[in-house]
Amino acid sequence: MDPVSQLIKAVISGRTYDEVAWAAFIRLRAAFPNWATLTLADPSQIEPVIDPVTQAGDKARRLPILIRVIILKRGALNLDFLRDEPLHEAMEWLTRLPGVGIKAAAATLNFSTLARAVMTVDTHVHRVSRRLGLSARGDDRELAYDALMEQAPADWDADRFFELHWLMKAHGQSICTHFDPACDLCVLRETCPRIGVGRDQEGEVVAFRSPDA
Repeated sequence: MDPVSQLIKAVISGRTYDEVAWAAFIRLRAAFPNWATLTLADPSQIEPVIDPVTQAGDKARRLPILIRVIILKRGALNLDFLRDEPLHEAMEWLTRLPGVGIKAAAATLNFSTLARAVMTVDTHVHRVSRRLGLSARGDDRELAYDALMEQAPADWDADRFFELHWLMKAHGQSICTHFDPACDLCVLRETCPRIGVGRDQEGEVVAFRSPDA
C-alpha cells in the first residue's frame, strides 16, 4: 500500500489480531475513500467503523489528529519523502507523530511502497527474538528493534527484513507462543537457549493426539 494507508493500518492494528485489524481497515477505507476527510470526522463516526479493534475509542480519537499533523508538517497528506531520508531520520519523523510507535513506524517504511530496509518488531517477533537471545529480556520493544537492526547483515534489502518479520511472526503464533510454547516441535530446539521459558511451559507437546488419549 501507499505509506499513508500503511501507517493508518499499522495504527489501528496495535494489540489486535490480524484478521480483525484488516477487516477494520477495509471498512475504514470504504467509509473514508479519501484519508484527508478523516480530519473532519468526529471520533464517534470512526469508532463504530473500526470496532472491535483493541482500544477502538482511543484510536478513533487519534486518527484525525494524526492526519492533521501530517498535513500541517508537510503541507499535504503524503509520506513519499521518507523514501529518500536516512533511515534513522525517517523512523524519528514517524515516531514523533501522535500515536505512532516504533512498530507502526517500521511497518510504514517496510511494508508500504517505500520498501525501506527496516525490521518490524511486533509482539511475536519480540518474544521469539528474546527467547533466542537475539535481544535482551524485558518488555522494551525499542531495544529489541535496535538489537535486531544491529545484527542484521549490512546488505539486507527490504524484502529480507519483510521475510524475516513474517517468518518470526508465524513462528511466534504457531510454535513459540506466549503460553505453552511447543518446544518439542521447534526446528530451533537444539540451539535455542529458551531464555525466559519456564519449565512449566516446556512439557512434551504432540502434534496430534489419539482419540483414546
